[in-house]
Amino acid sequence: MNLSDSPASMPRLVAIGGGGGVSQVLLGARPYFGALTAAIAVTDTGRSTGTARAIADMPAPGDVRNTLAALARDPDSLLARLMQHRLRSPAVPVLDGMAFGNLLIAALTQMTGDFAEAVEAASLMLDCTARILPISTVNTHLCAELEDGSVAENELAVRALNKAPISRIYLSTPRAPANPAVIQAILQADVVTIGPGSFFTSVLATLLFDHVGEALRQTPATVVFICNTTTQPGQTDGFTVADHVRHLVNLLGPGVLDVALINRSDQIDPRVIAEYAAEGLHVLEPTEADLEQIGRLGVRPLVRNLAETSEGKRTLWNKQDTIRHDPTLIGLALWKIALDREGM
Repeated sequence: MNLSDSPASMPRLVAIGGGGGVSQVLLGARPYFGALTAAIAVTDTGRSTGTARAIADMPAPGDVRNTLAALARDPDSLLARLMQHRLRSPAVPVLDGMAFGNLLIAALTQMTGDFAEAVEAASLMLDCTARILPISTVNTHLCAELEDGSVAENELAVRALNKAPISRIYLSTPRAPANPAVIQAILQADVVTIGPGSFFTSVLATLLFDHVGEALRQTPATVVFICNTTTQPGQTDGFTVADHVRHLVNLLGPGVLDVALINRSDQIDPRVIAEYAAEGLHVLEPTEADLEQIGRLGVRPLVRNLAETSEGKRTLWNKQDTIRHDPTLIGLALWKIALDREGM
């Protein structure tokens, strides 16, 4: 395999998770992979997304919207920027801060009668460079049992601060089916990535839909977990790198996850690290003990410099910023994994 190969002969990649992490992965993977597919989380209940869900009785559009805008053929086009534009409407509070793209997807869902068709229509409008699929078309919510025995119902409560640690997550709709197109893409892939992103509410949440775990067990693809760069308040406080991998293996079962791609970078400004730490996000530094534990789980740890250079924290809508992965570095690491797979 080389970069002069035609797209049809290049490996196929499926990226599973939330909109921000998956977008970074696919932007980096574009030069090295042919068919690119995003399988995006749909259980968010944030303010703008939650309102759009109520309007069209549909799954969460927010992560899908972010992916559509990021992977548009021209991300600086008027339509791509319009997807991300947030309405300023103090006179109509329910619409104040609403992302226009969420309303567009809601309108398309009403017109087509199908959430997946709505996402496909929006993707065609933006001429996206990857196939973007919602992980499911079921309008369900993420819930969690906490270690103190209490229950958190809906994604916003699951990721809330100052609560007991998460013991188990589940969907409010038992055995909610995954999008059949996602299952087919996983089974036909050469590499499948999981993450990075909000660990419980985006990454693990996508794996709860019926048949996703089974497809990951059956696929001939190399299954790669891209570990977050930091812990997340309300979700992974106190977690080590090995803790992340262990939770994923416990959910999927042994022998499913092949590789854990882990960041180790000495190029992050200490002042930036301190800014994040002040908000409870601590850089995940893989130790030798972590790597040994991951290996004992049957997963191959690969440690690389994957972090994006940042001059400081970004202000995000209703979300907490973190140290992002660099698309170029992620793409190169995944290409090497694909090359190693060919040499097996």
